[in-house]
Amino acid sequence: MNLHWGAILLAGITIVSFLPGCVKEDNDACGAEGIRVSLYTKTPCLPDTTYPTEIKNITYTLFDHNEILVSHKTVTNIELSSTYAEEFEVGSSLYSVVAWAGVEDEHAILEPLQNGITTKSDLMFRIKREDNLAYSLDGDHIFYGESPAVYVPANTTPETLFETTAINMQEITNRITISIAGLARTDDIEVTIEANNGAMNIDGTIGTDDMIEYEGKYTVQNNTVKASFTTLKLETGYHNILIITNKTLGTELYRGNLLGTLLLMNPDVNLACDHDFNINLIRKTRVTVVHI
Repeated sequence: MNLHWGAILLAGITIVSFLPGCVKEDNDACGAEGIRVSLYTKTPCLPDTTYPTEIKNITYTLFDHNEILVSHKTVTNIELSSTYAEEFEVGSSLYSVVAWAGVEDEHAILEPLQNGITTKSDLMFRIKREDNLAYSLDGDHIFYGESPAVYVPANTTPETLFETTAINMQEITNRITISIAGLARTDDIEVTIEANNGAMNIDGTIGTDDMIEYEGKYTVQNNTVKASFTTLKLETGYHNILIITNKTLGTELYRGNLLGTLLLMNPDVNLACDHDFNINLIRKTRVTVVHI
């Protein structure tokens, strides 16, 4: 009888010793776990997935189920594609990943990212300004995106296991050209955009901020003045005003709601898809809006 039980015990020990895997409490024998993140862009107007070439530098932030920052990093000089992805080693938990692209130190005041302290509701950045004149965003493209919630289970194998997730990156910059034609003089025209959209929360919404002024970049041709602007996100319910002034006389030639003009004159404008606009004013009486 004793020999019989001894044989069974020995067989059990032998079988267990050949089972694959590890004991998670002894994590030196277990492989890493984490999240693999890919990026793409898709809008309501374009059903196909695209990979914007404007996205080069990305800041990733990982939040746990309490929306507390657990990890962050910035990668540069990337080229988006269907095979591009970044990996993050994190422990077993529920996470979401927020990504920003195009937020550079030279034109933005970044809030410090502190693991274990920063929350998802904390302010992400503010456009730099001097006396409320915003730093020029000319040529910049800023994108934001957030992943669905992703659960990372405990890894009880010797292999490295990453859960995959993807982020739909949405642009939050707009390029607007104001054209004023039929002018007797072109050297006394000044075009300004005032808005309170200079602060962006980490969730892609407009943050609380002072009014800022966007300065235009001018070109003149055939008695037509063109002022080009790059602004942050435009949304209804926020102050955004277009002002055209005769500098010589010190008088306003035009003052109107910028976003209201876009939406009123062209009902097909979709701010989730369209980011390039022309507003054409002719002899101060006719206004047309075209989105590219």
